[in-house]
Amino acid sequence: MTLHRVVIAAAFVGAWCACGGNPGGSPGEFSPPPVTAPNPPEAAPPVSSPKPSPSAPGWVVAHREDFESMGPIAGEWVDDSVPEDGPYADAGEYWLNQGVHPPKAYRATVPFGDQGWLTAESYTRSSTTSLGALVSVVPDPAGGPNRVLKIASPEHTDATVIRPTVPLPRRYRVSLRVGFASFGDGIPGGLNGYSGGETAEPWSHDDATLQNGFYWLSILDALPRPHNNTWIHHHRKVVIDSDNHYPAWMEIFDGHSFVPSGEHPVMMIALDGKGPATDRTGQPFLSFANGAWQPSGAIRAVDSYLPNEWYTATIERFDDTFTFEISGRFRYGGQTTYRATIDAKQRCVWHFNRTPDEDASACAGPDWNPDAVWPDWFMFGDPHNNYYEGAVYYDDVTLQTWQEPPQQASF
Repeated sequence: MTLHRVVIAAAFVGAWCACGGNPGGSPGEFSPPPVTAPNPPEAAPPVSSPKPSPSAPGWVVAHREDFESMGPIAGEWVDDSVPEDGPYADAGEYWLNQGVHPPKAYRATVPFGDQGWLTAESYTRSSTTSLGALVSVVPDPAGGPNRVLKIASPEHTDATVIRPTVPLPRRYRVSLRVGFASFGDGIPGGLNGYSGGETAEPWSHDDATLQNGFYWLSILDALPRPHNNTWIHHHRKVVIDSDNHYPAWMEIFDGHSFVPSGEHPVMMIALDGKGPATDRTGQPFLSFANGAWQPSGAIRAVDSYLPNEWYTATIERFDDTFTFEISGRFRYGGQTTYRATIDAKQRCVWHFNRTPDEDASACAGPDWNPDAVWPDWFMFGDPHNNYYEGAVYYDDVTLQTWQEPPQQASF
C-alpha cells in the first residue's frame, strides 16, 4: 500500500460547477488508458485505533451503522417549507432579488440508527415519488450477504443527504465505505448519466447534463439538507467528492503528470476562507493531488475512482487540524491510500471556528464575522436538487470521539 502524507502550506483559488468547479474551459485531448490491473485484495479499512485503556487517551467508537439489521427508512412526504437557510437557500434573498422562486416540492426527514444518531433528508418535486426509490437498504452490489445503504436520484431534481442528528463534537473521526457509483462518467459526447435535456432550473438555465456526481464525505458549517447547488458552495469546510463533467475544467494526476479530464475525478479539498469569494462559487479551493497541496488556481484531482469498487473515506478533526484519508483501488494509483492534513486555523479554512474560544480574527472578512461560530456537520449523498442523477452505495458509517483518561483524585 502506498501512503501519501502532506501538511498544507499554500492556498489557491478554485472555481464553480455543480459541486464547485469551473463551468468553462476547453475539453482535454488526453484519453486515459483502460484499466488492466488484476483485482487486488479488498480496500484497507478506515483509519481506526484500538479502544484505549482507561488510563490512556485515544479514539473510541461512539456510533456505528452497518445496516445489517436495519429495516426500510420509512417516512412521509410533506410540503417543502423552503427552509430559511441564508441568502443562497432555495428561496433566499439572492434568488428573490433576481425574480427566482422555488418550485413546488416535498421533503421527508427520517432519523435512524442507534438512538437516532443519523438523519436522512430527501427532496423531490413529485408527491408520487417513493421515498424508497431515493434511500433504501439493499444487498451489497459486490455480492454476498452484506446489506448496505443505497442513495439514488432517479431524476436530477431528486436529492438525499445523510447527516448526524446533532452537530459533531470538538474532536471526531467520521469514516464510511462508499462505492459502486453510477452518477455519470464525464465522457465527452455522452449523456453523462442523464436522460438528456435536463437543466439546473429554476436557479440556473445551465445544461445540467454537463455535471454529474456525488459527495463521498464532507464537513459543512450549517445543517446539511438538499438545496440548489449554489447553497452548498457557501457552506463547505472540507470535502471529498466527485463531479463527472465535460468539457474538462480540472486536471487529474495519472501517476506521471496532470491531464485534463472530468472522468471519475476524486477531489480532496478544503475551502480557502481568505480567498476571493463569488456569489456562484463561494470560497476558492485548496486542493490536494500528486502528494502535495497544489498552487493557487490549479484545480486538480488526486486520482480517478473505478465504478465497481468499494472505497473507504475518513475525515478527522482534532482541534484545529483536519485529516482526510481515502483508500481503495483507483484508476491510476492502483490499491493505495491518499492522506492529507491541514491546519484549519493557520490556513483559514472556511468557518473553521465552532466555539468562541477558537480565534478566527486573523481570517475575518466581509462574509466571516470572527465573533460568529459555525458547528461542524458531516454529510454524504446527493445534496443538489437541480443537478446529479444516478445512484451510489454506502456502508459502515462510523463516528469516533476522543477519550481522555479520567482525572485522578488528589488527596
